[in-house]
Amino acid sequence: MVERQDPTMPEEIKSTQENLDDIYRYLDFNCEYSSNIPQILKALNISLAFTSYQAGRLMLVRTDGERLDINYKSFSRPMGLCASPQGITLGVFSQVINFSRVDGLVAKLKEPLQPIEDDITAPRLNKNSQEPNDELLSLNADLVIDRGELSEEEGVVREKDLKDFNDYRQSLYEPADDRVDSCFITRSSHFTGMINLHDIEWGDEGLWVVNSSFSCLCTLDPDYSFVPRWKPFFISELVPEDRCHLNGMTLKDGKPAYVTTFSSYDELGKWRQEKTHNGTLMDVEKNEIILDQLVMPHSPRWYQDKVYFCHSGEGTLESFDPSTGKHNVVAELHGFTRGMDFYGPIAFVGSSKLREGTLLHYEGLEKKLGETHSGIWLVNLNDGSIIGHILFTGNVDQIYDVAVIANSNFPELLEPTHPRMRNHFCIP
Repeated sequence: MVERQDPTMPEEIKSTQENLDDIYRYLDFNCEYSSNIPQILKALNISLAFTSYQAGRLMLVRTDGERLDINYKSFSRPMGLCASPQGITLGVFSQVINFSRVDGLVAKLKEPLQPIEDDITAPRLNKNSQEPNDELLSLNADLVIDRGELSEEEGVVREKDLKDFNDYRQSLYEPADDRVDSCFITRSSHFTGMINLHDIEWGDEGLWVVNSSFSCLCTLDPDYSFVPRWKPFFISELVPEDRCHLNGMTLKDGKPAYVTTFSSYDELGKWRQEKTHNGTLMDVEKNEIILDQLVMPHSPRWYQDKVYFCHSGEGTLESFDPSTGKHNVVAELHGFTRGMDFYGPIAFVGSSKLREGTLLHYEGLEKKLGETHSGIWLVNLNDGSIIGHILFTGNVDQIYDVAVIANSNFPELLEPTHPRMRNHFCIP
Protein backbone atom coordinates (compact mmCIF):
# COMPACT_ATOMS: atom_id res chain seq x y z
CA MET A 1 0.00 0.00 0.00
CA VAL A 2 1.24 3.50 -0.80
CA GLU A 3 0.22 6.76 0.84
CA ARG A 4 0.99 10.34 -0.11
CA GLN A 5 -0.39 12.97 2.21
CA ASP A 6 -0.04 16.64 3.16
CA PRO A 7 3.05 17.83 1.24
CA THR A 8 4.95 20.61 3.00
CA MET A 9 8.21 22.34 2.22
CA PRO A 10 10.92 24.21 4.19
CA GLU A 11 10.77 28.00 3.89
CA GLU A 12 14.23 28.15 2.37
CA ILE A 13 13.02 26.32 -0.75
CA LYS A 14 12.01 29.14 -3.12
CA SER A 15 9.83 28.99 -6.23
CA THR A 16 12.60 29.35 -8.81
CA GLN A 17 13.28 27.06 -11.73
CA GLU A 18 16.87 26.37 -10.64
CA ASN A 19 15.83 24.56 -7.47
CA LEU A 20 12.63 22.88 -8.62
CA ASP A 21 14.37 19.52 -8.27
CA ASP A 22 14.69 20.26 -4.54
CA ILE A 23 10.98 21.05 -4.39
CA TYR A 24 10.00 17.75 -5.97
CA ARG A 25 12.42 15.87 -3.74
CA TYR A 26 10.91 17.48 -0.63
CA LEU A 27 7.41 16.61 -1.82
CA ASP A 28 8.14 12.90 -2.18
CA PHE A 29 6.92 11.19 1.02
CA ASN A 30 5.67 7.87 -0.27
CA CYS A 31 5.44 4.94 2.10
CA GLU A 32 4.44 1.29 2.12
CA TYR A 33 3.13 -0.70 5.08
CA SER A 34 2.05 -4.19 6.02
CA SER A 35 -1.70 -4.64 5.78
CA ASN A 36 -2.17 -5.32 9.51
CA ILE A 37 -0.83 -1.96 10.71
CA PRO A 38 -4.11 0.02 10.47
CA GLN A 39 -6.02 -2.66 12.38
CA ILE A 40 -3.35 -2.91 15.09
CA LEU A 41 -3.27 0.83 15.73
CA LYS A 42 -7.07 1.02 15.66
CA ALA A 43 -7.49 -1.86 18.10
CA LEU A 44 -4.96 -0.37 20.53
CA ASN A 45 -6.46 3.13 20.08
CA ILE A 46 -3.03 4.63 19.44
CA SER A 47 -1.19 6.56 16.77
CA LEU A 48 2.50 7.26 16.23
CA ALA A 49 4.69 10.33 15.95
CA PHE A 50 8.27 10.34 14.71
CA THR A 51 10.95 12.78 13.66
CA SER A 52 13.19 12.98 10.62
CA TYR A 53 15.86 15.68 10.85
CA GLN A 54 16.95 14.88 7.29
CA ALA A 55 13.46 15.49 5.88
CA GLY A 56 12.77 18.36 8.33
CA ARG A 57 9.51 16.81 9.49
CA LEU A 58 7.54 15.75 12.53
CA MET A 59 5.24 13.03 11.23
CA LEU A 60 1.98 11.63 12.57
CA VAL A 61 0.93 8.10 11.65
CA ARG A 62 -2.88 8.09 11.83
CA THR A 63 -5.53 5.55 10.92
CA ASP A 64 -9.24 4.88 10.60
CA GLY A 65 -8.63 1.15 10.89
CA GLU A 66 -8.60 0.57 7.13
CA ARG A 67 -5.65 2.60 5.87
CA LEU A 68 -2.89 4.83 7.18
CA ASP A 69 -2.78 8.59 6.86
CA ILE A 70 0.73 10.05 7.23
CA ASN A 71 0.56 13.71 8.21
CA TYR A 72 3.69 15.91 7.95
CA LYS A 73 4.65 19.06 9.87
CA SER A 74 7.70 21.13 8.91
CA PHE A 75 10.34 21.95 11.53
CA SER A 76 14.02 22.80 11.44
CA ARG A 77 16.02 19.69 12.36
CA PRO A 78 13.44 17.88 14.54
CA MET A 79 15.12 15.38 16.87
CA GLY A 80 14.09 14.35 20.40
CA LEU A 81 10.41 13.59 20.92
CA CYS A 82 8.21 12.47 23.78
CA ALA A 83 4.46 12.10 24.22
CA SER A 84 2.35 11.99 27.38
CA PRO A 85 -1.33 12.36 28.29
CA GLN A 86 -0.66 16.09 28.62
CA GLY A 87 0.88 16.64 25.21
CA ILE A 88 3.89 16.30 22.92
CA THR A 89 7.34 17.80 23.43
CA LEU A 90 9.67 18.25 20.47
CA GLY A 91 13.32 19.27 20.27
CA VAL A 92 14.35 21.15 17.12
CA PHE A 93 17.40 23.09 15.89
CA SER A 94 17.73 25.58 18.74
CA GLN A 95 14.62 25.20 20.87
CA VAL A 96 12.23 22.88 22.66
CA ILE A 97 8.54 23.23 21.77
CA ASN A 98 5.63 22.05 23.92
CA PHE A 99 2.28 21.11 22.38
CA SER A 100 -0.61 20.80 24.82
CA ARG A 101 -3.27 18.18 24.23
CA VAL A 102 -6.59 20.04 24.14
CA ASP A 103 -9.23 17.70 22.77
CA GLY A 104 -11.87 20.34 23.48
CA LEU A 105 -10.62 22.08 20.32
CA VAL A 106 -11.40 19.12 18.05
CA ALA A 107 -14.89 20.42 17.22
CA LYS A 108 -13.44 23.83 16.28
CA LEU A 109 -10.84 22.17 14.07
CA LYS A 110 -13.66 20.67 12.05
CA GLU A 111 -15.07 24.10 11.22
CA PRO A 112 -13.69 26.27 8.40
CA LEU A 113 -11.16 28.88 9.53
CA GLN A 114 -12.53 32.30 8.66
CA PRO A 115 -10.30 34.67 6.68
CA ILE A 116 -8.18 36.86 8.89
CA GLU A 117 -9.97 39.98 7.59
CA ASP A 118 -13.20 38.70 9.15
CA ASP A 119 -11.61 37.51 12.38
CA ILE A 120 -12.59 39.59 15.39
CA THR A 121 -9.35 38.55 17.09
CA ALA A 122 -7.52 40.66 14.48
CA PRO A 123 -9.82 43.69 14.08
CA ARG A 124 -7.23 45.96 12.44
CA LEU A 125 -7.12 43.61 9.45
CA ASN A 126 -10.45 44.26 7.74
CA LYS A 127 -11.55 44.04 4.18
CA ASN A 128 -10.76 47.72 3.53
CA SER A 129 -7.34 47.63 5.21
CA GLN A 130 -4.33 48.64 3.13
CA GLU A 131 -1.91 46.85 5.46
CA PRO A 132 -0.10 43.79 4.10
CA ASN A 133 -1.40 40.48 5.33
CA ASP A 134 1.52 38.11 5.78
CA GLU A 135 -0.77 35.16 6.41
CA LEU A 136 -2.61 35.58 3.14
CA LEU A 137 0.52 36.48 1.21
CA SER A 138 2.23 33.29 2.33
CA LEU A 139 -0.77 31.21 1.30
CA ASN A 140 -1.41 32.90 -2.02
CA ALA A 141 2.19 33.03 -3.28
CA ASP A 142 1.60 30.05 -5.53
CA LEU A 143 4.58 28.35 -7.05
CA VAL A 144 4.96 28.49 -10.82
CA ILE A 145 7.16 26.56 -13.19
CA ASP A 146 8.73 27.24 -16.54
CA ARG A 147 7.80 24.32 -18.80
CA GLY A 148 10.19 25.38 -21.53
CA GLU A 149 12.91 22.89 -20.54
CA LEU A 150 10.55 20.05 -19.62
CA SER A 151 9.00 17.32 -21.70
CA GLU A 152 5.22 17.28 -21.82
CA GLU A 153 5.10 14.32 -19.41
CA GLU A 154 7.54 15.96 -16.96
CA GLY A 155 5.57 19.17 -17.05
CA VAL A 156 2.32 17.41 -16.21
CA VAL A 157 3.91 15.58 -13.27
CA ARG A 158 5.55 18.71 -11.89
CA GLU A 159 2.42 20.81 -12.26
CA LYS A 160 0.49 18.17 -10.32
CA ASP A 161 3.11 18.18 -7.53
CA LEU A 162 2.97 21.95 -7.23
CA LYS A 163 -0.82 21.94 -7.32
CA ASP A 164 -0.77 19.42 -4.43
CA PHE A 165 1.50 21.73 -2.46
CA ASN A 166 -0.61 24.83 -3.07
CA ASP A 167 -3.79 22.90 -2.31
CA TYR A 168 -2.24 21.84 0.99
CA ARG A 169 -1.54 25.45 1.97
CA GLN A 170 -5.10 26.43 1.15
CA SER A 171 -6.40 23.41 3.06
CA LEU A 172 -5.14 24.91 6.32
CA TYR A 173 -8.27 27.08 6.22
CA GLU A 174 -10.58 24.17 5.57
CA PRO A 175 -12.21 21.93 8.21
CA ALA A 176 -9.92 19.26 9.61
CA ASP A 177 -10.47 15.66 8.60
CA ASP A 178 -13.67 14.41 10.19
CA ARG A 179 -11.71 11.45 11.60
CA VAL A 180 -9.58 13.72 13.85
CA ASP A 181 -10.06 12.71 17.49
CA SER A 182 -7.39 14.71 19.36
CA CYS A 183 -5.70 18.11 19.12
CA PHE A 184 -2.17 19.15 20.04
CA ILE A 185 -1.66 22.92 19.99
CA THR A 186 1.58 24.89 20.33
CA ARG A 187 1.77 26.21 23.87
CA SER A 188 5.32 27.24 24.72
CA SER A 189 8.91 27.24 23.55
CA HIS A 190 12.31 27.44 25.19
CA PHE A 191 15.34 28.58 23.19
CA THR A 192 18.41 26.57 24.08
CA GLY A 193 20.69 27.60 21.26
CA MET A 194 22.22 24.96 19.00
CA ILE A 195 23.21 22.36 21.59
CA ASN A 196 22.75 19.41 19.22
CA LEU A 197 19.76 18.32 21.25
CA HIS A 198 19.03 14.59 21.13
CA ASP A 199 16.77 12.57 23.48
CA ILE A 200 14.32 14.35 25.79
CA GLU A 201 12.04 13.07 28.57
CA TRP A 202 9.95 14.52 31.38
CA GLY A 203 10.95 13.64 34.94
CA ASP A 204 10.35 14.73 38.53
CA GLU A 205 12.40 17.91 37.99
CA GLY A 206 10.97 18.90 34.65
CA LEU A 207 12.26 18.14 31.17
CA TRP A 208 15.61 16.40 30.87
CA VAL A 209 17.57 16.99 27.67
CA VAL A 210 20.57 15.26 26.12
CA ASN A 211 22.94 18.10 25.27
CA SER A 212 25.34 16.47 22.83
CA SER A 213 27.33 19.62 22.10
CA PHE A 214 28.30 20.04 25.77
CA SER A 215 28.46 16.27 26.48
CA CYS A 216 26.00 16.50 29.35
CA LEU A 217 22.45 16.00 30.53
CA CYS A 218 20.64 19.22 31.34
CA THR A 219 17.35 20.68 32.45
CA LEU A 220 15.77 23.94 31.32
CA ASP A 221 15.33 27.23 33.14
CA PRO A 222 13.67 30.32 31.61
CA ASP A 223 16.62 32.49 32.67
CA TYR A 224 19.26 30.34 30.98
CA SER A 225 19.91 28.46 27.77
CA PHE A 226 20.16 25.27 29.83
CA VAL A 227 21.26 24.04 33.27
CA PRO A 228 24.00 21.34 33.19
CA ARG A 229 23.11 18.51 35.58
CA TRP A 230 25.32 15.50 34.76
CA LYS A 231 28.24 14.51 32.58
CA PRO A 232 30.11 11.23 32.03
CA PHE A 233 33.08 10.73 34.34
CA PHE A 234 35.52 10.87 31.41
CA ILE A 235 34.39 14.36 30.30
CA SER A 236 36.69 16.90 31.96
CA GLU A 237 34.90 20.16 31.12
CA LEU A 238 31.66 21.53 29.71
CA VAL A 239 32.53 22.96 26.30
CA PRO A 240 30.55 22.80 23.03
CA GLU A 241 32.82 20.23 21.39
CA ASP A 242 30.67 17.06 21.25
CA ARG A 243 33.57 15.09 22.69
CA CYS A 244 31.96 11.65 23.11
CA HIS A 245 28.65 12.04 21.28
CA LEU A 246 26.37 11.51 24.25
CA ASN A 247 23.04 10.95 22.47
CA GLY A 248 20.53 8.67 24.23
CA MET A 249 18.84 8.84 27.63
CA THR A 250 16.12 7.13 29.60
CA LEU A 251 14.58 7.87 33.00
CA LYS A 252 13.65 5.48 35.80
CA ASP A 253 11.35 6.58 38.60
CA GLY A 254 11.48 10.17 37.31
CA LYS A 255 15.28 10.46 37.24
CA PRO A 256 17.88 9.90 34.50
CA ALA A 257 19.03 6.27 34.72
CA TYR A 258 20.90 5.23 31.56
CA VAL A 259 22.60 6.95 28.62
CA THR A 260 24.35 5.94 25.41
CA THR A 261 27.50 7.44 23.92
CA PHE A 262 29.49 6.76 20.75
CA SER A 263 32.77 6.78 22.67
CA SER A 264 34.51 7.63 25.94
CA TYR A 265 36.79 10.24 24.39
CA ASP A 266 37.44 13.63 25.98
CA GLU A 267 38.63 15.43 22.85
CA LEU A 268 36.94 17.61 20.26
CA GLY A 269 35.14 15.36 17.77
CA LYS A 270 37.70 12.54 18.06
CA TRP A 271 34.94 9.94 17.80
CA ARG A 272 34.26 11.11 14.26
CA GLN A 273 37.83 10.28 13.18
CA GLU A 274 38.13 6.77 14.62
CA LYS A 275 37.47 3.72 12.45
CA THR A 276 36.92 1.46 15.45
CA HIS A 277 33.75 1.69 17.50
CA ASN A 278 33.65 1.89 21.28
CA GLY A 279 30.13 3.04 22.06
CA THR A 280 28.80 2.65 25.58
CA LEU A 281 25.70 2.10 27.68
CA MET A 282 26.18 3.91 31.00
CA ASP A 283 24.53 3.90 34.42
CA VAL A 284 23.85 7.55 35.29
CA GLU A 285 23.55 7.22 39.08
CA LYS A 286 26.79 5.24 39.37
CA ASN A 287 28.40 7.16 36.50
CA GLU A 288 29.97 4.01 35.15
CA ILE A 289 30.07 2.08 31.88
CA ILE A 290 27.88 -1.04 31.79
CA LEU A 291 28.48 -2.12 28.19
CA ASP A 292 31.21 -1.01 25.82
CA GLN A 293 32.47 -1.76 22.32
CA LEU A 294 28.98 -0.98 21.01
CA VAL A 295 28.58 0.30 17.45
CA MET A 296 26.90 3.71 17.51
CA PRO A 297 24.19 2.91 20.12
CA HIS A 298 21.06 5.05 20.48
CA SER A 299 17.70 5.32 22.23
CA PRO A 300 18.03 3.56 25.62
CA ARG A 301 14.56 3.00 27.12
CA TRP A 302 13.67 1.65 30.57
CA TYR A 303 10.70 -0.67 30.18
CA GLN A 304 9.44 -3.68 32.11
CA ASP A 305 12.52 -3.74 34.37
CA LYS A 306 15.02 -3.82 31.49
CA VAL A 307 17.01 -1.31 29.49
CA TYR A 308 16.18 -1.68 25.82
CA PHE A 309 18.42 0.13 23.35
CA CYS A 310 19.17 0.35 19.66
CA HIS A 311 22.52 -1.15 18.73
CA SER A 312 22.33 1.01 15.65
CA GLY A 313 25.48 -0.05 13.83
CA GLU A 314 24.42 -3.68 14.10
CA GLY A 315 20.82 -3.04 13.06
CA THR A 316 19.43 -4.62 16.22
CA LEU A 317 17.12 -4.02 19.17
CA GLU A 318 18.84 -5.23 22.32
CA SER A 319 18.18 -5.40 26.07
CA PHE A 320 20.16 -5.32 29.30
CA ASP A 321 18.81 -6.66 32.59
CA PRO A 322 20.57 -4.85 35.47
CA SER A 323 19.38 -7.43 38.00
CA THR A 324 21.14 -10.30 36.23
CA GLY A 325 23.67 -8.55 33.99
CA LYS A 326 22.28 -10.36 30.94
CA HIS A 327 22.65 -8.64 27.58
CA ASN A 328 20.47 -10.03 24.78
CA VAL A 329 19.62 -9.34 21.15
CA VAL A 330 15.83 -9.01 20.94
CA ALA A 331 15.42 -8.55 17.19
CA GLU A 332 17.41 -7.92 14.02
CA LEU A 333 15.92 -5.24 11.80
CA HIS A 334 16.60 -3.98 8.28
CA GLY A 335 18.30 -0.67 8.93
CA PHE A 336 20.28 1.59 11.25
CA THR A 337 18.05 1.26 14.33
CA ARG A 338 17.23 4.47 16.19
CA GLY A 339 14.14 5.80 17.99
CA MET A 340 11.84 3.65 20.10
CA ASP A 341 8.68 3.59 22.20
CA PHE A 342 6.40 0.90 23.62
CA TYR A 343 2.78 -0.03 24.04
CA GLY A 344 2.00 -3.24 25.90
CA PRO A 345 4.19 -6.05 24.53
CA ILE A 346 5.02 -4.13 21.34
CA ALA A 347 8.16 -2.08 20.68
CA PHE A 348 7.89 0.50 17.90
CA VAL A 349 11.45 0.83 16.59
CA GLY A 350 12.68 3.28 13.97
CA SER A 351 15.28 2.43 11.34
CA SER A 352 17.23 4.56 8.90
CA LYS A 353 19.10 4.02 5.68
CA LEU A 354 22.88 4.06 5.75
CA ARG A 355 24.34 7.32 4.53
CA GLU A 356 26.99 7.01 1.83
CA GLY A 357 30.27 8.73 2.65
CA THR A 358 29.40 9.61 6.25
CA LEU A 359 29.94 8.13 9.69
CA LEU A 360 26.63 6.30 9.46
CA HIS A 361 27.81 4.46 6.36
CA TYR A 362 28.89 1.48 8.43
CA GLU A 363 30.31 -1.18 6.14
CA GLY A 364 29.63 -4.02 8.56
CA LEU A 365 25.92 -3.33 8.59
CA GLU A 366 25.81 -2.87 4.83
CA LYS A 367 27.57 -6.20 4.34
CA LYS A 368 25.24 -7.86 6.84
CA LEU A 369 21.96 -6.52 5.41
CA GLY A 370 22.74 -5.57 1.83
CA GLU A 371 19.86 -3.09 1.60
CA THR A 372 18.75 -0.91 4.51
CA HIS A 373 15.35 0.69 4.98
CA SER A 374 13.90 3.77 6.61
CA GLY A 375 10.78 2.93 8.57
CA ILE A 376 9.13 1.79 11.77
CA TRP A 377 9.07 -1.85 12.88
CA LEU A 378 6.63 -3.42 15.32
CA VAL A 379 8.49 -5.97 17.46
CA ASN A 380 6.84 -8.48 19.81
CA LEU A 381 8.93 -8.25 22.99
CA ASN A 382 7.79 -11.71 24.08
CA ASP A 383 9.59 -13.54 21.27
CA GLY A 384 11.35 -10.88 19.16
CA SER A 385 9.16 -11.51 16.12
CA ILE A 386 8.33 -8.76 13.64
CA ILE A 387 4.59 -8.00 13.73
CA GLY A 388 4.50 -5.41 10.96
CA HIS A 389 6.29 -2.45 9.41
CA ILE A 390 5.99 0.95 7.75
CA LEU A 391 8.66 1.67 5.11
CA PHE A 392 9.37 5.04 3.49
CA THR A 393 10.29 4.97 -0.18
CA GLY A 394 10.61 8.74 -0.79
CA ASN A 395 12.44 11.53 1.00
CA VAL A 396 12.48 10.05 4.50
CA ASP A 397 15.88 8.39 4.73
CA GLN A 398 16.63 9.16 8.39
CA ILE A 399 14.39 8.66 11.43
CA TYR A 400 15.56 9.88 14.81
CA ASP A 401 12.84 9.37 17.42
CA VAL A 402 9.51 7.58 17.78
CA ALA A 403 6.65 8.19 20.24
CA VAL A 404 3.32 6.46 20.85
CA ILE A 405 0.28 8.73 21.18
CA ALA A 406 -2.19 6.93 23.44
CA ASN A 407 -6.00 7.19 23.27
CA SER A 408 -6.02 8.67 19.79
CA ASN A 409 -6.14 7.15 16.32
CA PHE A 410 -6.24 10.35 14.32
CA PRO A 411 -4.44 13.29 16.02
CA GLU A 412 -4.01 16.77 14.60
CA LEU A 413 -1.15 19.09 15.57
CA LEU A 414 -1.10 22.86 15.16
CA GLU A 415 2.48 24.00 14.62
CA PRO A 416 3.52 27.57 15.60
CA THR A 417 2.97 28.94 12.07
CA HIS A 418 -0.43 27.35 11.50
CA PRO A 419 -3.09 30.04 10.78
CA ARG A 420 -5.45 28.44 13.31
CA MET A 421 -3.06 29.47 16.08
CA ARG A 422 -4.54 32.98 15.94
CA ASN A 423 -7.97 32.06 17.30
CA HIS A 424 -7.87 28.56 18.80
CA PHE A 425 -7.74 29.25 22.53
CA CYS A 426 -7.69 27.11 25.65
CA ILE A 427 -8.21 28.58 29.12
CA PRO A 428 -8.48 27.12 32.66
